[in-house]
Amino acid sequence: MDVAEVLREHWDLKVSGVEVLTGGMNSATWLAVCGSERVVLKVVGAGDVAFEPGLELAVRLDDAGVISGRPRVSKRGRLVERVDGRQVAVLDFVDGEELAPSDQVEIGDVLGRVHSAAPLASGETADWLGLLLPFEESLDLAPWIRPAVEGAVADAIALGPVSWAWLHGDPAAEAFRRQADGRVALIDWGSAMRGPILYDVASAVIYVGRDVVPAYLERRPDLTDEIDRCLDVFLRVRYAVQAGYFAWRISTNLLTGISSPAENQKGLEDARRSFGIGRDR
Repeated sequence: MDVAEVLREHWDLKVSGVEVLTGGMNSATWLAVCGSERVVLKVVGAGDVAFEPGLELAVRLDDAGVISGRPRVSKRGRLVERVDGRQVAVLDFVDGEELAPSDQVEIGDVLGRVHSAAPLASGETADWLGLLLPFEESLDLAPWIRPAVEGAVADAIALGPVSWAWLHGDPAAEAFRRQADGRVALIDWGSAMRGPILYDVASAVIYVGRDVVPAYLERRPDLTDEIDRCLDVFLRVRYAVQAGYFAWRISTNLLTGISSPAENQKGLEDARRSFGIGRDR
């Protein structure tokens, strides 16, 4: 993709330099220098239904004081333009130091701020778990996957109603950036979705450990009982999503965002171990 041309044609930005950034599993990104400012061009597939809602959420959170890598509106007044059959957006570049898994207090605090700024009425957990449907045909890749996924789904539904918000969807430590003034940004909203707050909390626990929970509850003490009762179930839901996702990537030989098929295999193996399932199953 001609990044400079896309930025000129659709965002009226004059580019003096372009650098390829490390992309996510499902996207490609470039850093562009435009005069005295820097922006990020992000590209995803035409069928990525979470992309535009995630950008809209980033705007809402930025308005609420959470630094989010705010998307720029194009010349046509859009957050997303279609170029060569793909979706393209331009985001404010968020500089700063990536947080580490040891930065649990900051991660929990920011995640609590996000959920407080974007609350939703509770929905149906069973409907939300439809996010696993794209992986359905890949769940028999290994004998353990389908029983583990179906068990996690049944346990989550049995909990009954839980609290919902707009979710980041993938709050790994590297998505958080410490700014020069001490504030912490949260970027990469490509996995954003409506859903149970517990899913984001469980994801953060998987990435950085359980000490993220007390920091989160400092912001959201109203969720103490719910997290105590339901977190372990949603940890299994999070592992189920990981198992389904990597089984699907392996089945389709999808290698975007990685350097070799071994990384897909590792993702699936990590999920298996998290369920406590032996290799022979």
